[in-house]
Order: sequence, then structure tokens, then C-alpha cells
Amino acid sequence: MSHLSAKRIIHISAMLLCTSNVYAGQWFIQIDNDAAFGDDGNYSNGLIIGWEETPASNLSKAPGFMHRQSQLSFTQTQAEKAWGLKLSQQMWTPSEIAIETPQPYERPFAGYLAVESHTATYSSSLAQKNWLSLGVVGPASGTQPVQEVVHKIIGSSSPLGWHNQIENQLTVQLGYEVETLLIRQDFANGSQWEFSGFSHSQLGNFRSETDLGLTLKWGTSLRNSFGRLSSHSGQYGNLSAEAESGSFFIYSRASMGYRFNDLTLQGSLPYDSYVELENKQAALTVGVIWVQPGWSVAWSFNTYTREYQSDPGRHHGYGSLIFSWGM
Repeated sequence: MSHLSAKRIIHISAMLLCTSNVYAGQWFIQIDNDAAFGDDGNYSNGLIIGWEETPASNLSKAPGFMHRQSQLSFTQTQAEKAWGLKLSQQMWTPSEIAIETPQPYERPFAGYLAVESHTATYSSSLAQKNWLSLGVVGPASGTQPVQEVVHKIIGSSSPLGWHNQIENQLTVQLGYEVETLLIRQDFANGSQWEFSGFSHSQLGNFRSETDLGLTLKWGTSLRNSFGRLSSHSGQYGNLSAEAESGSFFIYSRASMGYRFNDLTLQGSLPYDSYVELENKQAALTVGVIWVQPGWSVAWSFNTYTREYQSDPGRHHGYGSLIFSWGM
């Protein structure tokens, strides 16, 4: 499986590179890490690289399967459409990574590698997105050597429990999100503020959940950036294509929901685990995005409630740093 995952990464990376040469759009790279909260454990690290086409009136330039995927969203008139691809690698660990023996009441080690396609429909007051992803949880994700090398370089604790990680399993996921504007008003010095509501759901053997939430934004050119934010992990809409000059916005997103299953907690293990999923979930994100024609940079702090019942911590968090550039 590890050999297959390496071949998959090479193949997908080549596909993404070919895509950027054929279509105009935006690349982005996202780095997630819990060090921003002085935390170590639960969602620990993520590395995501993705691309989204420049929004257009239709998906005429998109591959055929993207046209079929776009039918998972409701018909929306007077809106721009886009499609994109993403490759992500993420990891979850117990809070004490230097323990070699199994920790039956702690979150297990888990790695996730996935490739994902999405289509999006954007307007200044309504946005829809859907996702289809194929991935693998387990040693084939390649997360163990990544954490071992990084911790060795930075002099952090050596992770010793990866031989007890969630075992290999293929994953299939579908996701859908809709966001609608509630109010937008002018503020001082050419800025605006807006308030919107959103719903995000995903279904699959990796994770199934549904959430409702609210977004508050303040900044410039908010009409052009509506719907580019998302509760979906690693989703970053094409902001720079809409920027005629420099703009920025500060935002906060809060959500509550219900999680039905989570493979990073409930997957097969080489030991008996007594960890039970916490179904009720809540999350809060605060961030800032600076956009220029052709590039952007984003930074956010993300916090979420405990994901399993025996977790002694009430909440955890991580920081996200995103760079994007146009092609």
C-alpha cells in the first residue's frame, strides 16, 4: 500500500501540473499545524496543495466528469462557475506522542491522504460547492515518515506510537455546502461588512457530518469574494482572479453540528481501543486575507470542541497559513 500511495502522489501531482498549463486559474498551498495553539495532539498537521479555475459563466472548459459532478448542486442563474482539484495529507495523534505502547483511552495515531475534485457556483449573495474525494487512511497515507522527519529537524519529541496507527482503508467522500447572504452594508473608508449563513455536510466512510453556521466579514470588495470561504477542509476559492486592485477582509465563522462517524477514531487498530466518538461538534475560525491581482495570503486560527468522549481537553486548535498565486 505504501508503494501504491507513492505512485498515486506522483500521478496526481503530474495531473495537477498539466492542469495548470492548460487552464488559467489559481494555485494555493495550505499548511495547518497545532503549534499555533501550543498544542500537540488531535488534528496535528496538514499539507494541502490545490488549484481552482478562474470563475466563468459556465464549465465549458472543464473535463466531462466535472459537468456531471456539478449536477450535485442546485441550478443557480446569474452566477459564475468554477472547478478545481486538491491533494491533501493530514494527520491526527494522541496528546502524548512519545509513548510507544498503545493508549486505549486516547485518540489513536491516524494519517489521511486524499485527492479531491470540486465544482463551485458563485454570486454576490449565494454560493454553492460540492466535493468528491478518494483517499486512504493508514500507513499508506505516508504521514508517519513526514512527522518523524519534521520533528527531527525542529528538535521536537520523537513520535514513537505510529506502529499503533489506524490500519489501511480506502475512503470515498461526498460533500456539499451552501452559503447565503443575510445582510451587507457599507462601512467607513470604502469598506463593507456582511453577515451570512451557511450549511455544510459530508457523507462517506472517512467522516459523515452536518453543520450549520454564521459568517461575519469586514473589509473591501466583499461582493467579489462572497462564498470563497468554506468549512470544508482545504477549500480555498479563487480570490485573486476577482481582484482588480488590492483588497482585504477580516472574518469569523462559527458552526455547530452533528458527526455520525469518524474513521480517524473508529478505524481498525492493532489493539483494543475504548475511545468513543463525541457526536455533537462546534467550531470557531478567525482569520484575515490579503488579496492582490495574481496572488493572496491568508492566516487563520481554528478551534473546535473535543471529538471523543474521554478527551480531557474541552477544545483544541490549529493555525492555517495559505499562499495562492495565479497562472
